[in-house]
Amino acid sequence: MPDVVFTPRVLTLAVYKMQPVKTPVLDKVFPRKKRALTTPFSWDVKKPSNLLMQSIAVSAEATVRGGTDKINVTCEAPRFAEKEFISAADLNEMRKFGTASETELLKERIADEQADMKRNFDLTREFMAVKALSGVIVDKNGKQLVDFGLPVDHKPVLAGADLWTDAASDPIADLRGWKKLINRACGGGVSSWQAFCGTDAMTALINNVKVGDKLMFLAGKQIAEEGRIARLAQVDIEEYDGSYVNDAGAVLDMIPDNVFAMVGIVSDGTAELYAPVVDLDAPGGVGKGKEADIFFSKMWNVQDPSGQWIKVEGRPLPVLTRIVVVWAQVTA
Repeated sequence: MPDVVFTPRVLTLAVYKMQPVKTPVLDKVFPRKKRALTTPFSWDVKKPSNLLMQSIAVSAEATVRGGTDKINVTCEAPRFAEKEFISAADLNEMRKFGTASETELLKERIADEQADMKRNFDLTREFMAVKALSGVIVDKNGKQLVDFGLPVDHKPVLAGADLWTDAASDPIADLRGWKKLINRACGGGVSSWQAFCGTDAMTALINNVKVGDKLMFLAGKQIAEEGRIARLAQVDIEEYDGSYVNDAGAVLDMIPDNVFAMVGIVSDGTAELYAPVVDLDAPGGVGKGKEADIFFSKMWNVQDPSGQWIKVEGRPLPVLTRIVVVWAQVTA
C-alpha cells in the first residue's frame, strides 16, 4: 500500500467542503450553529410575555420585570459515526498503474468513501431537522431523542370542509391564521416565512379554487418549472421531496404527502447544536475542553489484514429555541 498519510485536520477539512446531498430544511431553518462543551444538551424553548413597558419618573427605580416563560429541554447528544476499511487487497489492481498512479487512486478512494459517509451524515441531519419541525425528533428506529413541547394548536389536523381538497376550504386564511399563531407564540420578530409542502398538499394547494386564480398570476411559471410557489400570503412555499431508505429497504418521505410545515424565521428561533466527538484524536473531542467541530474525520493503518480505516463522526442536533413552527395535515 502506498505511503499516504492524512492528518485528522486535513481529513476533517475535506469533509466540511463536501456537499453530496441537498439539505434545504437544515440550511434555511437551522443555519445558526452553537457549539457545546459537554455531552448533555440543555437549552430553553422561550415564550416571551409580550408585555409593554411602563413609563416611569426619572427619579423612580426601574420596574422589576417578570421572567420569560420558558421550557428547559435536556437530552443526551446523539452520536453518529461510520467507518470504512480500505484493504490492501482492494488496492491490488492499482499497482499495475505504477506507484504514482497508485497513490493518486488511493486518494480518490479515500475521498469517495468520505463523500459516501458525509452523504449519510447530512441525510441524517436533514432528517432530524424535518422532525424538529414536527415538534419531536426521533432517530431512524423511532426512538425519541427530544420533545419540544409543541402546543396542540401548532399541529392541526384539518378535516371535512377544511381539507384543502374541499372546494369550501380557504388555504390562504389558514396561512394567515398560522402566521398570527406563530408570531404570538414566539414573541414576534419574524423576518420571513418559509414552508415545506408534501406532494399531496402541494397538489391540493395548486388545485384549490380559492388559490388557483392567484397562483396563475403570481407564480404559474415557478410552479410548472420549479415545483414551488414564490410567495403566497407572504409565505415562501417549497414542495419537498426528500426521502430516505429504512432498514427494510423501503423508501420513505421525510415530510408526509399530506403535511404542510410552516416556519417563522427568527434570528434566535432555531439552532443546530453539536457536542464534542468521542475520539481522543479530535482537537475538540471529549476530554480536550475545547470547542467541538460539527464533523471529525481520521484514518489509521491496520497491519493484518493490511489496510486503512477511514472514519467520519459528529454529534449534531437541530433544535427549536422558540415556538416558530406549525406542522399541519392539510389533506386526508
